[in-house]
Amino acid sequence: MLPYILRVLRAMLVSSLGFGGGIGLLVLIVILTSRNEPNAFWYGINVGLSLGAMFAVFMVAVLLPLDLSRHIFLSKGDKKQLWELEQTRELEVTGSAKQVLHACRQALLVVPYVNSVSDDVENLITRATASVSWRSAGEDMEVEITPKAPNQWLVKVVSKPRNKKVVFDYAKNFENVETFVSQFTEILGADHVVSGNA
Repeated sequence: MLPYILRVLRAMLVSSLGFGGGIGLLVLIVILTSRNEPNAFWYGINVGLSLGAMFAVFMVAVLLPLDLSRHIFLSKGDKKQLWELEQTRELEVTGSAKQVLHACRQALLVVPYVNSVSDDVENLITRATASVSWRSAGEDMEVEITPKAPNQWLVKVVSKPRNKKVVFDYAKNFENVETFVSQFTEILGADHVVSGNA
């Protein structure tokens, strides 16, 4: 949870200073060009700090509760990785390599907003990209299949934001991996999924 809090605080600071600084600079330029006011710098600073603080309050009062409520609702009490943007799940499965690869591809195609899926058959990796939605600026998903024994595999799925500067994803990556796991289990068959963990 600490990384989540630090990420939010850093975003508040950077966003409010950036937003407030830009507005403050604009006010300074307008005052200097329209009239020769000796206190133009202080007007710009006051307006910039005020609007920057209002933006930070908006982030904490509106965006943060929306993100938290979405994460808590979708996790249904499972607190594993709840606060992380990058989500990972692992499954132990049985079946042929062809069956497992096919199930991975089909499960990725069901994930909301996925617009392309590519297979690296040689390395047993399937990748997908999800397009922009109201919750996210897009995600990258990767499914890695590792052999454990003949016809036994470890399937690891990872979903993470495409942009590293994302602060809130409104549980989109959480939903991506959970959708993949449920669809993969349904396609391959529950009897082929030995175990799964987060």
